[in-house]
Amino acid sequence: MTNYRRLAALAAVPVALTLGGQEAKAGAFQLNERSTKALGASLAGSVSAASDVTFITFNPAALATVENVAMGGSLSLVSPISNAEIVTGPAAGLTDDADSARAVPSSAAALRVTDELVIGFGVYAPFGLVTKYDSSFPAAGDAVTSELDAVSFSPMISYEPIEGLSFGAAFNVLAIDARLTNAVIVLDGYNVEYGFSLGALWEPIDGTQIGIAYHAGYDAELEGIHENAIIGLAADDLIAKASLPSTFQVGITQAITDDLRVMGEFRWIDWSAFDTIDVITPSFSFAPPLDNFSDVQNYEDAFFGAIGAEYDINDQFTIRGGVAYDQTPTTDEFRTPRVPDEDRVWISAGVSFSMNEHMTMDASYSYLHALSDPEVTIRSGPAAGSLIEYEGGAHIFSLGGEIRF
Repeated sequence: MTNYRRLAALAAVPVALTLGGQEAKAGAFQLNERSTKALGASLAGSVSAASDVTFITFNPAALATVENVAMGGSLSLVSPISNAEIVTGPAAGLTDDADSARAVPSSAAALRVTDELVIGFGVYAPFGLVTKYDSSFPAAGDAVTSELDAVSFSPMISYEPIEGLSFGAAFNVLAIDARLTNAVIVLDGYNVEYGFSLGALWEPIDGTQIGIAYHAGYDAELEGIHENAIIGLAADDLIAKASLPSTFQVGITQAITDDLRVMGEFRWIDWSAFDTIDVITPSFSFAPPLDNFSDVQNYEDAFFGAIGAEYDINDQFTIRGGVAYDQTPTTDEFRTPRVPDEDRVWISAGVSFSMNEHMTMDASYSYLHALSDPEVTIRSGPAAGSLIEYEGGAHIFSLGGEIRF
């Protein structure tokens, strides 16, 4: 089988694997479960390590490290901790559980075309959200169900003009499906948006790799239905508009010895772009809530920082670990029950096993600990003004691997 036929067969695997649900457990509703190896180091080195093909979803310039043909993927189980308790007002003491464990698949494939040129394809979920409350919970006027599935299908290319310096680019096709409900309104929309990623990978000296990447945001415009459950009217030409953030990453991977490497990474996320969700129902001119409206979010820009290390015990086993600080873009004033987010610390560990020269298997575990209990003020309904306190955090279990030809 030629390399091109191999790549065509492998490219079907990411599509099949990634059509699953997601749970938001990075800052706000951004997802990073794209590589088991990267998760094992709390994402430190995700833009610079390039230790297998799954890293191309973070930095397309990592394609340059593929020798011939490679495919890889991961399957991560995200088990969130999001227990809600009303602590003030007439409903004080009532609780609900917004947890919803979900699987997050991701995969990638790559083919070296020439000494300088490599092409690839990645499928992953850059955004995702699932929170569900009982319809009788006092905050149901603000939120009952929040579901966002966003899957990126990303053909990409890298070019290495001189040895040790590569540049990469990806064209991202983002399929978005969202459903937001409260006690009165149902918003259900779908669309396809387009974006891009750019990256560079530089090895100035042996043992030092510096990576940089930019992932453009999206001006999402979802088309669907807007239904009012109270008066029984629906607009089937709903348009919901929101801007999803761009991300800038820079990182370094440094070999200390032949067996030990340390990694560091910094990210800036343009969350201030997500300021409102604007809903337009052009076929109706009724009074609210079927009229046009905006749901204010007022997110703030946030950053993510991580450090990690990995050690080759022998030719077959590698262990790794890392810690990270993940800043929330939400604020006390505008935080909602849909995304009861707070600053988090990541603690992670992982292991890789090289079965032979063609196949490696990976496993990792991450614990995300909220630095304080997020608080949300109920905006509407009989319990408006009451305060909800959340127990926040998450467990992430991931399995992955790579096959090389």
